[in-house]
Amino acid sequence: GWASASPRPDLLGREGEALTDLRPAGTGLIGEERVDAVSESAWIEEGTEVKVVSSEGSRLVVRPLRNPPGGEGEE
Repeated sequence: GWASASPRPDLLGREGEALTDLRPAGTGLIGEERVDAVSESAWIEEGTEVKVVSSEGSRLVVRPLRNPPGGEGEE
């Protein structure tokens, strides 16, 4: 039978990419794993680098990484 996805607190803080537009829900790639993801606030375009900020049940909440690696203002 079918089983729902388990919570994934192990992915908190991990970075990845939006595989689809997140408006607000879609699919992301965290490491080598495709996951269901939800944007924390605004629409996130496909291909945008994202960071997992929370795990709410079986969905991962992500925000875009707006700054390049080593850029100022990164949390």
